[in-house]
Amino acid sequence: MIETIKVSSKGQIVIPESLRNELGIEEGTKLVIIEKDNQMIIEKEEIFLKKLNSQNQERIGWLALAEQSLNKLWDNEKDEKTWSKYI
Repeated sequence: MIETIKVSSKGQIVIPESLRNELGIEEGTKLVIIEKDNQMIIEKEEIFLKKLNSQNQERIGWLALAEQSLNKLWDNEKDEKTWSKYI
């Protein structure tokens, strides 16, 4: 769906009724506005927070895997002896 809207002198916009109905946006619904690549993205706060949490969980998982892999390289006696000369 594509709609054209105007910005008021106070910077306000009106979300068209058909779009509000389709997306379930009603009075009191919290929205998040994001600027990305010179575009505005408006999302329901609950959806934004779910995606943020999901992305954070995925990032934590990748970091844990990377740490497990790198521990084999980092934690070894030979390097500890070498580094102890400099630290």
